[in-house]
Amino acid sequence: MRSKEREMKMTEIEIQQERISELIKLIQQNPSLKIVPMVDSELGGDDFSYYMGKWGKAEIDEVYHEDERIYFRSYDEEELGEQIFGRLESSNPAWDSPYLEERTKEELDEIKWGKAIDVKIDLP
Repeated sequence: MRSKEREMKMTEIEIQQERISELIKLIQQNPSLKIVPMVDSELGGDDFSYYMGKWGKAEIDEVYHEDERIYFRSYDEEELGEQIFGRLESSNPAWDSPYLEERTKEELDEIKWGKAIDVKIDLP
């Protein structure tokens, strides 16, 4: 049974227990990795000190911090490449597309990604 179908048949507590068990397993297998809790942007607000969320999935990923933004290689690398391309294109209008793509790839290759345990904190 696929994971999504299986989760639909599980209770909320069973899902929570499974996700926490997976997190504990990842921590035990990778004790030197930083744990990065990632809170769904819809959870935040201005009126209260804390907001209730629920445990999302935990997984090993590579991360890169730039200013206030954190990028996850598994799903943000393409967006990061597009940002680099756009920055290079606007600051070097004489460069043609193949050269811009080459320079973008070079900059992406220079990024120092760090491995971490990514833990999603989802909407309840």
